[in-house]
Amino acid sequence: MRQAQESVELVLKGALRLIGVEYPKFHDVSDILQSNVHRFPKSFQAHVDRVAKISKSLARKRAPAMYGEEMRGLPPEKIFDRDDAKRALDDAKKVLDACKNLSVSPF
Repeated sequence: MRQAQESVELVLKGALRLIGVEYPKFHDVSDILQSNVHRFPKSFQAHVDRVAKISKSLARKRAPAMYGEEMRGLPPEKIFDRDDAKRALDDAKKVLDACKNLSVSPF
């Protein structure tokens, strides 16, 4: 779960840097991504809502995936199961696929 979130975070921060946007120093960049959607190529704009939703969802799960829920006495493995991990991995792959063709245009 955590590694899928980190992958999504880094890929999306890279996408923001590619268009000249200084990314925020926090884990979920979905709001910045959506507010700069117009700066991306049309081919990527169609994916922004979906990748933003994935970023937001995985960022919310990041801390519980690392530390569990201390107040409830639940370790991460009691919160997330194999299906959750597979879904997180699939979502990370969707984000990577959406960003794969982004490139810097020559001057």
